[in-house]
Amino acid sequence: MHLVIYETTHHETLPSILDLSELYFEKVTVFLRELSYQNLSGENLPEKKWPHVVFIQQSSGSNRQFIDSTVSYAKQHHCSHLHISTLDNNLLYFAWKLSGFNSLQISLSIQAVNQYYSFRFRDLRDISESLAKIFFHKRIKQYRVFFPLMKEVFEKKLSGVSAVYIPSRFFTGKKSSLSYDKFRIVIPGSVDQNRRDYKFAKDFFQQYLPLVPSSNNIELIFLGKADEGFAVDFVASMCSLESHKFQIRYYTDYVSQKEYEEQLANSDIIWSPVHLNTKGIRGSAEVYGTSMATGLTADLLLTCKPALVPAGFQIPEHYQNTIFEYDSPNHLFELITQFMRKDNPSLEDEICNDLSYFSRENFKSSAKELFQIKD
Repeated sequence: MHLVIYETTHHETLPSILDLSELYFEKVTVFLRELSYQNLSGENLPEKKWPHVVFIQQSSGSNRQFIDSTVSYAKQHHCSHLHISTLDNNLLYFAWKLSGFNSLQISLSIQAVNQYYSFRFRDLRDISESLAKIFFHKRIKQYRVFFPLMKEVFEKKLSGVSAVYIPSRFFTGKKSSLSYDKFRIVIPGSVDQNRRDYKFAKDFFQQYLPLVPSSNNIELIFLGKADEGFAVDFVASMCSLESHKFQIRYYTDYVSQKEYEEQLANSDIIWSPVHLNTKGIRGSAEVYGTSMATGLTADLLLTCKPALVPAGFQIPEHYQNTIFEYDSPNHLFELITQFMRKDNPSLEDEICNDLSYFSRENFKSSAKELFQIKD
């Protein structure tokens, strides 16, 4: 059997699928953008990490050309399976190219549940995507989601489909052997006010920095691109708070996967001040942890560090010792203070033990269901 994977903008969701594909397919071919290829692995070249996979990079050209290349390849090589890792543009064109290709077993990764099942007619793009969704809803019966609760929500929205939860990657974290003279807080992701509550973050530090013991120095790292509009103004305002005991680090360019993983590994805590109620790329109402996944749970599989989230976030099974909720600025400060004091010196061991559940072995059955592999 021959699996083709189409990926445009979410290469971070590929590692676990590539790990699992080795078990069930004689050939695996991945079509992805050049930048995605370069950042697919934080350690080695993708070919070294996944020697069973052929990577075909798209360095230029339109999204339609990318779709053409993928579908044409699948037809010419008589591929048995296609996994659409991201479906975000040119939906109607994609549907047209796949129509009639009935021998192909198609599966799809879902980023936002409500966006996928909703129909909109505000403009020509809405109309074309709504028409395409009619095709995809009928044609595709196997889906992958990135958060456990998304499976239940998704299967209620669409009848006659099967959704499986497979995390973006499997656990590779280990306890950090490095020590720093600063307490390092990492906020991962691009500086986007629609996704995270940066006003809360700024207000929090303005109010509570004076209460931090003078013996503690804090470094706050915004681990994502901050190069335009709101992001530029925000990081400038945060830099105005800097002092001998509070420093800011931010990035004005794309953060490589290697740098991303190193900063997570060297953090003390990972903070995700997400807006629980958010929107998909087409404006659909979504809820992080329920109808839409956040990258936080995948990031945590790269390290053994605790994370902080707003109250109401649905903490998945096996993350109970890793993710901590706060319901007020004061509660947040109490949690950070506890981590600074290292009240639980065995916490990293507990986190590593819990997250070790996320192994290839424990998701083999989910992959078989996703790809409809028969015993």
